[in-house]
Amino acid sequence: MGWTNLIMNKGNGAKAPVVLSSVALVSVLISYLSSHLLQDIWHNDPIFLHSALEGACICVAIFTFLTMWQNYERSSTINRLVGFGFLLVGGFDFLHTYYYPLLNHHPLGFDDISSRYWVLGRLTEGVILLLGTFDRFKGPQKRSLGLVITISLGASISYLVYAYQGWFPVLLTDNGGVTTAKIICEYIIIALFLLNLLLLYPKVKQEEYIIEKYLFVALIIAIPAEQSFASYLSLSSFDYTYGHILKFVYYFFLYKGLFASTVTHPYLYHETILNELPIGIINYDKYEKIRFVNTEAARLIGVTPTELIGLSSLIFEKRFYKNGDKSTIRDVREGAKRFNNVFRTIDKGTDKVELEISGFRFSQGGWLLYFNDAKLAHLFENLQLQTKTILNSMDSMVLVSDANGRVSMCNNSFIHLTGFTEEEVINKRLSKVESLLRLNLSKPSKIKKSHEGIEGCFLSKDGVNRDIVLNLNSVQGIDNSLIGNVVVATDISSARKETERLRQREKLAVLGQMAAGIGHEIRNPMTTVRGFLQLLGERNQYAAQKPIFELMISELDRANSIITEFLMLARTKHTKMKFQNLNDILNHLYPLIEADAFNQNKQIRYIPGAIPSLKLNKNEISQLVMNLVRNGLEAMKAGGSLTIRTNLIDDKVLLVVEDEGCGIPAENLAKVGTPFFTTKDDGTGLGLATSFTIAETHNAQVDIKSSSKGTKFYISFQLPDVLQDQGKMIV
Repeated sequence: MGWTNLIMNKGNGAKAPVVLSSVALVSVLISYLSSHLLQDIWHNDPIFLHSALEGACICVAIFTFLTMWQNYERSSTINRLVGFGFLLVGGFDFLHTYYYPLLNHHPLGFDDISSRYWVLGRLTEGVILLLGTFDRFKGPQKRSLGLVITISLGASISYLVYAYQGWFPVLLTDNGGVTTAKIICEYIIIALFLLNLLLLYPKVKQEEYIIEKYLFVALIIAIPAEQSFASYLSLSSFDYTYGHILKFVYYFFLYKGLFASTVTHPYLYHETILNELPIGIINYDKYEKIRFVNTEAARLIGVTPTELIGLSSLIFEKRFYKNGDKSTIRDVREGAKRFNNVFRTIDKGTDKVELEISGFRFSQGGWLLYFNDAKLAHLFENLQLQTKTILNSMDSMVLVSDANGRVSMCNNSFIHLTGFTEEEVINKRLSKVESLLRLNLSKPSKIKKSHEGIEGCFLSKDGVNRDIVLNLNSVQGIDNSLIGNVVVATDISSARKETERLRQREKLAVLGQMAAGIGHEIRNPMTTVRGFLQLLGERNQYAAQKPIFELMISELDRANSIITEFLMLARTKHTKMKFQNLNDILNHLYPLIEADAFNQNKQIRYIPGAIPSLKLNKNEISQLVMNLVRNGLEAMKAGGSLTIRTNLIDDKVLLVVEDEGCGIPAENLAKVGTPFFTTKDDGTGLGLATSFTIAETHNAQVDIKSSSKGTKFYISFQLPDVLQDQGKMIV
């Protein structure tokens, strides 16, 4: 445990090679002293001690393989190579031990076959570690494939060494010493180990390399071991004993390195992460006993983690829960895999803490519970509600998305203006919502840190085209990473209409000034001319010209009526109004409207609804209605029907005039109501413009819907506040 702490805690940074080398040198020194103590035993019974040390090495090699095998999915490439490689090495070590010369198991005349398997084992170590050190080398992804390759390779090489012994040089002398060939092999192995050390040197300074630190120590120990095996004089010499003890020691460090990198370090790493989480975590095994408690859980409960480890859920609830509440995992129904937001009160003596607990069951049994102080949860929920309330109170449409661009929230204004429900947009990508709305922007949209407005338009679900100003903003976390996006769109359709209305008013104001200046001057001469024409028409000598005088008078009257309409269009003087019912005005006009329709062989449908009285100017409303009715009659062919309807909708009195004509072309629809715009051969373009002005003076809104089947004019009169409050109907 001491070596592990020293390697893991001190073996980092620039001093790592020095620390690791010190560990290796101390191990070499201890091995040297141990060899002196065991030398007599080795000399008296070399078979026993050799078999014991080699058996220990074989066991370590097998444990190394099994550790890698059980943790294959989270093992790195070097871990997998070391695991499979030492399974191969363990096999060669077993054959080396079995054919040990003093056991007399070797074939006749080939008493050095044991040394050949020895050299194969050491060469395999050097090659495997060298391959693992290269980052570019990738081992097998499937462990079964790796096992098949390892066994096949080991069996093939072992058979070749045994069956074709004459192909290999002699490695032992007659008295058990080493030959030149054996010395050369050992120094080749030492060269491989030194090359590994050079490749590992820059890595051991970095904290994330775990097994590499242990390999560094093992290779430093392995080099004097191989030196001993290159210089011993007999199988009972001190160098032979010393080399075997060093071999066991560096095997031990190899195993420790693989175990630390696949088991110990991941466990400690994840334990550290869990202990740093700001929520409490408790792990129960399948017997409902606590196996892990993180630091935050212990703090919330008011104990240390060790006081909770091993407690059953029954004992836990009796000791800590107030009012005898059941443990959450005992309270959950049979077969349930998870539970959420269960509240329990922890009794801490004089202090009590309410916890909000959630958890889930593991597939192989056991539970993981995670919880926090319910006060914090309530604060967070309140903050969420406040944020949602603020967003829902905004007139602008708001979409909130996560870092992947999926919508996580939309406010009420978005739902109201687009017509789409929350379910239709939540979890959809922003690009999908853009497609649903047929969004058309004045320039490409990009999420930016700065607030930037982009004008555009979209089509709502019910077919209404709306103009908007779009703002796209990224939301960044405390570490400056992207955590989401906020899209804010302001509906400017009404503002644009109001702007257009004001612009029109400005034009009319200019026209009004002109009309006021010249109207009087034009009408005076016209009145004089009209009077003289009437006098001339009464004289007998001009009786033959009387029809001409009458035509001239009618044209003067027509010109005068145009001037009158023009003055009304440009008028800024306040209109006198009084409370009266729109239906009464329509009833008064109905005979005149019916007569016009009858003369043109057309029909009138009048459908009055229950409506309250409004502040109206009877003459102006009569002029508005007659303009709309006559335009509708003129737009229809003989036999057509014109409908006049009134009703009350959403605190507004609605007047609808609907014809069955051919409709208004789309390109002309926006021009309707513009002074002097007309499609009639004898029209002045002032009738509808006057109607729009009258509607405006009555604080009414004009909307037009037109198709090939006809045109509908909607005049919406706002109810006075007093009537909205009383809700009285005057029919």
